[in-house]
Amino acid sequence: MPSTTSLKSIQEAKKRLTKFLKTLETVPTDELERTAERIYSEAIAQVPYSTGKLESSIYVRVSRSKTKPGLVAGASAKEHGYDYAGIQHENENYDHPIKGKAHYIRDPFKKEVALMTRRIRRRLRGS
Repeated sequence: MPSTTSLKSIQEAKKRLTKFLKTLETVPTDELERTAERIYSEAIAQVPYSTGKLESSIYVRVSRSKTKPGLVAGASAKEHGYDYAGIQHENENYDHPIKGKAHYIRDPFKKEVALMTRRIRRRLRGS
């Protein structure tokens, strides 16, 4: 009588588990990179524009930290020693005649992370 670990049903289950675990190694990274690009594009489209300095200061990247995986997003635009990116982001009363709005990073971040979460769940269910 063969041992249970050599049975075909056990071998198939182990193969499925291995495939699933390999998916876990690649899916989140792929999705984080895709999401970072999408957040960046949306943030650029929504950032207030005057000189282009604030627009060019936006960054969105995948964290490579093992302890804090995820996304890092922000902006830093200084003029006369003052970083005005934060006030531009938070102040909903500013008028932006060319383009832009408040929460130009937060809104795309929240939207795209929700979409990413759905995509990852869908991909993992398909594994």
